[in-house]
Amino acid sequence: MGFFDKLFAASGTQPKKPIINNEQEAFLTILAAAGSADGDIEGEEWDTIYDTLFQKKLFNGVDVWALIDECKGNIKGYESMAQAVSDCAPHISAENREMVFAVCADLVLIDGIITPNEQSIVEHLKGQLSVSDELSMIIVQAMLVRNMGNN
Repeated sequence: MGFFDKLFAASGTQPKKPIINNEQEAFLTILAAAGSADGDIEGEEWDTIYDTLFQKKLFNGVDVWALIDECKGNIKGYESMAQAVSDCAPHISAENREMVFAVCADLVLIDGIITPNEQSIVEHLKGQLSVSDELSMIIVQAMLVRNMGNN
């Protein structure tokens, strides 16, 4: 642990790494990690996140607004967005992995471009969720076409 790590830990300014308790928290945290890979989650990205949560059966009976508030705090506790993805991916059920990847690809590509940080998080997510090269290529190509002209 370096000097600043000790200093921040002692002062309580460094958030604690969150504990992810269920698939819903993991899903939302992965979405937030993907959405903030370029440095910030913008309005269109939050709209996509909100729409997704309210549409998915996975979130039926869940206080989505409380979960979003919790996630906003949680995401700050990770050393990196890649670490957030790595910690959360095991909580995603096999039947939801491809869907989570597709939603994240849409979120990252919503502006029709992909930054190096966004590319890195999508590639990391692909590996962590074990999404095939073939399917991930199809998803990303479809999202690029869908979001063309959004910028």
